[in-house]
Amino acid sequence: MKSVTLHTRYGDETHFVHELDKVVLCKTDDGTIAVGFMDIVSGPMSEEDLETVQSTRKDIVEEIFK
Repeated sequence: MKSVTLHTRYGDETHFVHELDKVVLCKTDDGTIAVGFMDIVSGPMSEEDLETVQSTRKDIVEEIFK
């Protein structure tokens, strides 16, 4: 099973991709930020982890353009 790391305010937390409820991908002029959500836990994730989610659960990725 594939896992990703969310960088939460309490520290890094590793979760399996199938546990995530949603990933919000925000594209701005300064770059791209991806934030994963699972129950009450949320946090930014690396570009590599975002690619993992997009390749396995593209249905939970929501893109926002600012």
